[in-house]
Amino acid sequence: MRAALYARYSTDLQNVASIADQFATCRSFAAKDATKIVATFEDAAISGGSAANRPGLHSLTRGAKNGEFEVVLCEALDRLSRSQADVAALFEDLRFYGVKIRTISEGDISELQIGLMGTLNALQLRETGRKTRRGLQGVVRSGRHTGGRVYGYKIRREVDAIGEPIRGLRDIDPGEAEVVRDIFRRYAAGQSPRAIVSDLNRRSIPGPRGGSWNASTINGNAERGNGVIHNELYRGVLVFGRQTWVKDRRTGKRQARTADPEEIFRTEVPHLRIISEALWAKVQHRYAENTLSSRGPSPRIAVRPRHLLSGKLTCGVCGGPMIRSGADQRFMCSWRRDREKLARTKGREIKSAEIEARVLAAIKNRLLAPERVALAVEEPRFTARNGARRIAQARTKLDSDIAEVKGRAERLVDQIADGVLTGAAVKDRLDALEALEARRTQIEGELIQAPAASVVALHPRVAEHYRTVVDSLERALARSDSEAAAEARDLVRKLIETVVVTPLEQRGKFALTVQGKIAALVNQDGENTTKLGAGVGFEPTTFRL
Repeated sequence: MRAALYARYSTDLQNVASIADQFATCRSFAAKDATKIVATFEDAAISGGSAANRPGLHSLTRGAKNGEFEVVLCEALDRLSRSQADVAALFEDLRFYGVKIRTISEGDISELQIGLMGTLNALQLRETGRKTRRGLQGVVRSGRHTGGRVYGYKIRREVDAIGEPIRGLRDIDPGEAEVVRDIFRRYAAGQSPRAIVSDLNRRSIPGPRGGSWNASTINGNAERGNGVIHNELYRGVLVFGRQTWVKDRRTGKRQARTADPEEIFRTEVPHLRIISEALWAKVQHRYAENTLSSRGPSPRIAVRPRHLLSGKLTCGVCGGPMIRSGADQRFMCSWRRDREKLARTKGREIKSAEIEARVLAAIKNRLLAPERVALAVEEPRFTARNGARRIAQARTKLDSDIAEVKGRAERLVDQIADGVLTGAAVKDRLDALEALEARRTQIEGELIQAPAASVVALHPRVAEHYRTVVDSLERALARSDSEAAAEARDLVRKLIETVVVTPLEQRGKFALTVQGKIAALVNQDGENTTKLGAGVGFEPTTFRL
């Protein structure tokens, strides 16, 4: 019997030799019944909580599908998966391919072991998580940090009585702590996070990750406790369990979820306090006021952009987004504020009216040129006709097959009824009749599932509609307060993927690169047009102005 070996260990903290040890044990076990090892598969330092992110297990499944072996041999069922759902699905897949699962611990695996051991492994996985959390709570209770490096602190290295390192010890870093105090004082005095980080970057002060600062580093997320002004460690309080992590079985990725407030664990660590309680309270009060005053419409309600190119412009020098600035409505690189050292545009700005006029002219004269529109309209029409023709041919073939099967079945019935066939010949014909009926049922099922051969035609005047829309864009956009202007603006924004703005050597001159899609104009009339896939004329088109 041909066998494939599978081995896995969970984390990079375990012994790398674990894979080799598992394979050696499996080889010894296989030698007892003369099982031939034809393949080995492994997943190193990958959790058994999900099968989605394990390349070795996926390769094993492909090998089983291709008939490369008849049995999978591993040390225990939990090596394949600790997830009850995953191990059941893997068992069903392998059984479908004619492959058995055999383990050293449980022997040949059947439905009974899948149900019993799958449940036990899932419970063990949950219990491991509970014990890990309990251990981390003990670390926090002792005043030690459970995470990685935190800005404002440095790692203190000590060993215990037996020479093992004591993890989680922190000391205040004087230089970084002064930066933290400066941030809190400025924020409490009324400065915005954007203004604070602009000054920090101008002074070449490295951020928490060694690079530049940005506003979100300071603001963070109040609910999750991240961001400088929300980190309670700066006030001498160590917090654990603000969020929990749940693994998505389909992707193997972890997703953060806000924890139950009753599960959040806090410990006083006065030796790690950097700012006073009064300063902390003042900053939190100002943040709450800012949040309340800036609270606009519900995030679930889509807000229609007021300007044609809002969110569509990118700086061609540093890659930063461009934002509207000043009373005279100019666009400038936002990184000029947040990351002054990285924003190399030297304050160059472009007038809103100028860039909108140039982009609109490019869309009208180049992206929506009559010949391009005609090609974009005709190509999907041609594709739809070909698809309908193929469907009609397939349905005709099925109709012909079922007619033949019916005719043969009727002839057999007539022969038996007329007594033409007797004895063993009748039994043979009855078997043939049963096979024909089975084939008939199969063909009828295929006919039911086969799509109808119909073509949804494009509106016959869709090309003319395009030209009308293009001609009216400028007139509609000129009426800035009208509903027609808003609809025209929405249509143009759908056509534009992005606009890259690059300053030229000559003062006040800019090069524009516009990437757009004509497909956004398709399906404007839901009753008279059809949804179109990618085709000639619908791929992204780039214009340099």
